[in-house]
Amino acid sequence: MMNSKIESTGVLLVNLGTPKSPNVEDVRKYLSEFLSDPDVIRLPRILWIPLLHLIILRVRPKKSAELYKKIWSKNGSPLLHNSILQLDSLRDKIGLENNNLFLDIAMRYGNPSIESKIKKFYEKNIRKILIIPMFPQYSTTTTRSIIKKTNSILKKLNLTNRILINVINDFHNNDLYISSCANLIKEYQDNYGKPEKLLLSFHGIPESYICDKEPYQKQCFITAKLIAQKLNLKNNDYETVFQSRFGKSEWIKPYLAERLTKLPTENIKNIQVFCPGFVADCLETIEEIGEESHDLFLKSKGLKFNFIPCLNNHSGYIDTMIDIIRKNS
Repeated sequence: MMNSKIESTGVLLVNLGTPKSPNVEDVRKYLSEFLSDPDVIRLPRILWIPLLHLIILRVRPKKSAELYKKIWSKNGSPLLHNSILQLDSLRDKIGLENNNLFLDIAMRYGNPSIESKIKKFYEKNIRKILIIPMFPQYSTTTTRSIIKKTNSILKKLNLTNRILINVINDFHNNDLYISSCANLIKEYQDNYGKPEKLLLSFHGIPESYICDKEPYQKQCFITAKLIAQKLNLKNNDYETVFQSRFGKSEWIKPYLAERLTKLPTENIKNIQVFCPGFVADCLETIEEIGEESHDLFLKSKGLKFNFIPCLNNHSGYIDTMIDIIRKNS
């Protein structure tokens, strides 16, 4: 436990991002920032930027806005709302036990921005910041992008040598995280029964991104295996799959969509899907899994599809974050 003589530390939980509203213009602004990130889209800038602004941002925002409208609630963006709930739970458990730890949330794209939170910490005379990307598995498309963005902000604000930044690269095999996933799945199955197969679905990335500096795919398989071991699952009781493929290039496999169409032909007609790589429910889980994947499986002659909600502010996940914060601040 910290005391007043110990230097204050800011803890910033950073997730991907969300538009301000499901309106087309707000979605366009969000997509512009997201799709302009060279860590996300790695086509030559001279080709990609004109394509993005002249074609994609004139077409895609309207389609995406319709999807966001389907999941938007009275609390606003599900991702932002769930992130706030996580923050509140963390503050309740750890934030008030001392006066030297300040917790907050930010988004890589959109608001609340990383820059605004760094400014806020600095104004409070905080010179140490622990950044925890809300991505259990490290990827150059997420965690590295957050690191680059943070460094550029420090340079812009002339704070490079004035603030000490510590970034948690991943927690894909953290035992508390694995246990929280397994316990959440077990709790769900205690209420709704066990499926014939459990699908552990992670967000996909292009196959071409995989390299020595991109351990994402490997870490996803490790996470899935550890969760299966906690649940005492046999190899044929679960599968690891990847969702959200975009474009015509090859992405890491197996593809979730392909397995959803083939499982019924293998006489697997009762499945559950859980997304260990998403710590808060968002568009990619609520709409893509809960609705789109659900419909695809049933259209493929599956009989029962259940989506297990993400960790959100599950007590086990909050304990995971507390453990990481205490060991690194």
